[in-house]
Amino acid sequence: MISPEFRPIVGGYERAAERLSAALVEAGISVVVIAERRDRAWTAIETTNGYEIRRLACSYRRYLHTITGLLSFTGFLLRHGRTFDVWHVHQYGFQAALAVALGKVLRRPVALKLMNTGAHGIAAAMRSGVAAWVLGDLHRRVSACIAISAETCTEAIRFGIPPERIHLIPNGLNSRELCPASPEERKVARLALGLKCEHLVLSVGRLAPEKNLLGLLDAWAAVDTKVRDRALLALVGDGPQRDNVQAKAKALKLAGSVHLAGQCSNVATWYRAADIYVISSDNEGLSNSMIEALACGVPVISTRVSGSSILLESPISGLVVDTGNVENLAGAMESLLRNESLRTQLATNARRTFETHFALEVLSKKMIALYKQLLGGQNRGRA
Repeated sequence: MISPEFRPIVGGYERAAERLSAALVEAGISVVVIAERRDRAWTAIETTNGYEIRRLACSYRRYLHTITGLLSFTGFLLRHGRTFDVWHVHQYGFQAALAVALGKVLRRPVALKLMNTGAHGIAAAMRSGVAAWVLGDLHRRVSACIAISAETCTEAIRFGIPPERIHLIPNGLNSRELCPASPEERKVARLALGLKCEHLVLSVGRLAPEKNLLGLLDAWAAVDTKVRDRALLALVGDGPQRDNVQAKAKALKLAGSVHLAGQCSNVATWYRAADIYVISSDNEGLSNSMIEALACGVPVISTRVSGSSILLESPISGLVVDTGNVENLAGAMESLLRNESLRTQLATNARRTFETHFALEVLSKKMIALYKQLLGGQNRGRA
């Protein structure tokens, strides 16, 4: 596994890489993750959940970071690359291009996972310039491309990766990790979090511009006051827009109905306490938090970003609104807050959607089948 950002860094693709690594180990595959050691306080070699993490030296400073990181990855792959049957790269970029180039030299198949689309997708990143052309050409030569959503598949094809090399395998979650809560258990979870509200609307993620949390606050302010007064909108996470979000909530006089929880270690409790989950993003790959909400049987309201179309497949497990449409987002939240029977039905469907599309036990088997395909049917058991 080639994942420059990894534990203790916690983000969407990092969590997905961790979960997949653990699932593969459970299935009998030997896994080693190589990542950047951005802080000397981080352990250089660590074993967790049955797989090994090797953090490679880099100088995490401007102008030096990329060069020193690539040198370390090059040295490791040249020395140890042949001992691995498959190289699985998480996210596009310099390390992915390096892996493809060295994979050709050392005759090792390289699988590249694409997480983002649109403004943060591979096409946008490789748009212009000689360096982008070289990087793009190497990315198109990957042995296999793992796309996490139908939208990602489409973008990969447009980018020029041969369709026969593209495999739709979304991010997954261990079905035992999160599970639905009963109405009574939701009340208990809210009490455990110190919340006093009749209904909880939840959003989990970085407080960053692409998440459009300022637009979410505008939508929340547009919800009927009688409905909003009995509910609480909780934003779990931290990021560069925290001060802006606080100022916006104050300006809209939402202080009493918006709770900024910050970075939390008990995210599972928040999902169990929630009645509705909201994604207001302008751009997403496949939202890991959406998968977590579905696993907990929480109805999802999402803007029309990559991966959201799964909510509208039968059985319908959520509502999808146009990106940036404050009025529609407000209407969707108000509709679900008013309609308990609809919430209950969507909650049941949410867990079914998770079990059908995102249960890691199923997806890890698909990943192993892909590895075997790349090895020509051989299963030497090391990734």
